[in-house]
Amino acid sequence: MAMNRAACCPRPSWEEPCLKTMLSPQNFWEDLFAVRAGEAGGVRVDMRVVAKHRRPFLLLPCQRRAAVVSLGLYSAQTPRARAARAILSGLLRAAAPFGAKRITFTVSADDPFAQFLSSLAGGPKRGLPMLGVLAGNPASDGQRFLLLVFDARQVPVAVVKAGLSERAKSLIEKEESFLAAVPPNTGGVPRLRAVFQYSRLRALALDFFAGDSPRPRDEGALPELLSSWVDPQRTIALDQSSDWVRLKSAAAANELFGLLARRLRGRTFRAAIQHGDFAPWNVKVSSSGAWIVLDWERGELAGIPGWDWFHYVIQPAILVERLRAPDLVRRVEVLLTSEAFRSYADRAGIIGCERELVLAYLLHAAEVIKPSEGLAPTCALLRELAARWRQG
Repeated sequence: MAMNRAACCPRPSWEEPCLKTMLSPQNFWEDLFAVRAGEAGGVRVDMRVVAKHRRPFLLLPCQRRAAVVSLGLYSAQTPRARAARAILSGLLRAAAPFGAKRITFTVSADDPFAQFLSSLAGGPKRGLPMLGVLAGNPASDGQRFLLLVFDARQVPVAVVKAGLSERAKSLIEKEESFLAAVPPNTGGVPRLRAVFQYSRLRALALDFFAGDSPRPRDEGALPELLSSWVDPQRTIALDQSSDWVRLKSAAAANELFGLLARRLRGRTFRAAIQHGDFAPWNVKVSSSGAWIVLDWERGELAGIPGWDWFHYVIQPAILVERLRAPDLVRRVEVLLTSEAFRSYADRAGIIGCERELVLAYLLHAAEVIKPSEGLAPTCALLRELAARWRQG
């Protein structure tokens, strides 16, 4: 996602090495800001580059305080990644050298995207405001960028998500549509502040939200949040939900899907807002304990209850903890028997078909989402649970 972070945040799988400061030739800022070398009347911008796996990863403002805040764009999940972020933060606070390469580029004073960013900062519409920038996964054709916008006092005021590729633009458009349609004041959902569309990129802006990813001590708030997304006055037939339709299209010939379809035929549930990628790295928790969930490009206003909770438990166990299938099985079964989940399942109307919904969620991940990281352990968990529960 950040201090605030949205859909493009890097997945935990690329968090393992310590942050490095070696610049690579892939200078994403040239396309993002339409850099014009030597343009007369352009505005000069000075920043520092932090790289990872020899790729530019973070652009930091040269101002010390704003640079420290910008590190929050990196949603570190593993202990090693959090330690690397903390070390870099300490070096920045102490004004100690850490080897980051300084870069200078020129932005047209008339560039529409630069003017859009300046309008969010409340400053003059010329050049760029003070920024921190996080580059999303460069291996994805949907790579997006997070920009933390500061005002003249180095106070963060907005977070912008921008995409350059057609795939990235499409994902941002989907997130815009969801955020524009979700009922106002829905718990955990950020307010859509502004949108921007131009020939080279598409972007959306959210209010800044201070905080970090939830730790285990924060997760007491999770059941209440997910329960608030269930509409007790509205029901939905499973075969009418968008994710089930997509699963049916992708896995109609799959034997397990056929079994699940027969077991779940005719089932209705309480409609639930569904995030689609509800995981710690897409959540910010404030100092007061309030949760804001980011990255809504897979959001559904009437989704399948339970799937977000399954995702929150299973994906970190696979991608961060690297648990093996037997341990993943135990993690899932502990969840299903927990008092908090049983209360949620009763509210959502899914009592009696929790196992089928877990298997459907995993099959959807394997056949529809097809994640670039964690696909093999997802499939292994699906096989283990299917065999175990069939026997039961």
